[in-house]
Amino acid sequence: MFSSHAHLKRRTPEGGIPRPDYIEHLVEEYYTTTDLEAKEQVTANLTNFAYDPINWRYLKEAGALDVFEDCVKSPNERLQLHAIAGYCNICLDHVAFKFITNIDAFAQISRLLHATEATDIQLNCIALLYQLLSAYSCIQEQKSLIATPCLLKKITQLRNESTDLRVKNIATLFCEDFGTRSEEVVDSKNVLTTVKTVPKSVNN
Repeated sequence: MFSSHAHLKRRTPEGGIPRPDYIEHLVEEYYTTTDLEAKEQVTANLTNFAYDPINWRYLKEAGALDVFEDCVKSPNERLQLHAIAGYCNICLDHVAFKFITNIDAFAQISRLLHATEATDIQLNCIALLYQLLSAYSCIQEQKSLIATPCLLKKITQLRNESTDLRVKNIATLFCEDFGTRSEEVVDSKNVLTTVKTVPKSVNN
């Protein structure tokens, strides 16, 4: 359920930590703690906060987008998943959209999708790409930068080869909405190619 500022004020107990301060504390804890489990809990909380648009301003002001970017580069799959899920939740915010589609940040997402074997990360990566391409603020030039042949090839591969039905379904939807016949790379084993040979004419 989405919140309003008045609702948040009512939910904050007397003497309790206001939502913006708590989010700022989470970001600070991410950078100061050396405990991996604590980082995982912090990023899970930030991702959950990103689900509600009322928190987007607080997350941006606290630097949560930088936390998500840092997590995408992490070798830890939980941090990677929290980052991509967080991006999914906040990507329709105009500032977040620009942040995520920045060349460096987007390249990290692309590399993660190509490298990961974790189905939850694959699922969230494709969901993120779908939302970015569907966003009102996504102009044609940006669509060309997002839906690259390389990414379409990977998503088509997941559509054809993934054993996870969720990944297969969202990859299929992505290809139907954003792929083209010339850009999709289909497994040759699944394609029957008929070569017709035209016989030479015979002069009688």
